[in-house]
This record gives sequence, C-alpha cells and structure tokens, in this order.
Amino acid sequence: MYNIFMIFSPDNFENEFEDAIRILTNAMPPAEKLIKPTLLHSLRVAVYLYTHGYNRITCLAGLLHDAIEDTKITFDDIEKKFGTDVAVLVQANTKNNTLEGFEKYEDLIRRCIKAGETGAIIKATDIVDNYVYFQKIDHIDGKEWMIKTGTILLNSLPTDYKDPIFYTLKELIII
Repeated sequence: MYNIFMIFSPDNFENEFEDAIRILTNAMPPAEKLIKPTLLHSLRVAVYLYTHGYNRITCLAGLLHDAIEDTKITFDDIEKKFGTDVAVLVQANTKNNTLEGFEKYEDLIRRCIKAGETGAIIKATDIVDNYVYFQKIDHIDGKEWMIKTGTILLNSLPTDYKDPIFYTLKELIII
C-alpha cells in the first residue's frame, strides 16, 4: 500500500508551483551574496504552507515573499505570471528600504496585516522559519530580532485571526 505523506492541492496547481520555484531559483543571487540561505528559506516557507493545505495564492506568495527584496523579480513580473492577488501579498511582505531601522519592520508588519489574514499568515510563517534557523545557528541577534518582529505581529493581529501559525509563533517566541 502506498502511504501518502504530502497533501496535494485541490486545484492541482503543482506544475505552477514548480514553475515558480524555477523562476525564483534562476533569479536568486549566489549564496555568498546573501546573509542567509534565502532560497532554502523561501522554499521552507512555501512547503510549510503547501503541506498544511493553504491555497494556491498563499503558497505562491509564500514562496515569492522575499523575491522583490532579494532578486531582480519585480511586482509587475509576479503580477503578470501569477496574478494580482499573489503580487499584492508579496509586495506586502517586502521591506520598504526607504525606511530606516526598526521603522522598516513596523511598516512591513502593518502592510502584511492590511493585506488581510493571508498576508499575516505568510509573515508569521516567515518569522517562524527565520527564528528556527537563527536558533539552529545560535545567532542571538537574529533570534532577538525575530522575537521583536513576531511580538509586534502578534500584538497587531485582529482578534478574528485564528490561524494555527499564529499559535505556533506565540509558543515559539513565548510572549
């Protein structure tokens, strides 16, 4: 008997998901030019969302959440290939580099929440994955940054946002 451990999408978008992985992989700068394994991070965020049964838009936006920041992929590129809903969520999860210091992250959290629960889900998944990575490599500053960012996100969530990733984040950073 075949044991299936992956949840396959109800709308069967696996080919599109794989295409997005190829696009991101081909656009990603060499690892030595990044501060962390960004491609692997993006894949972990996307696979978490995919294996937990999130829809096409959420999974694609989760995969591409750092694409505008870390590659030459633009909002327009994402919109043309994957649609406005995906592009808007990626844009919401993209830091505004015209801002300085922590104001940049507060703005990011505000925009993720403004994009709706899906924007906040992607950001929470991003923070969880970053926190676990920084914990693994014992990067104290990175962990503290994720605790600070995660706390702002959790404290800013509307009360009707009940997705399990928010509970995971809360347990992880213990606020």
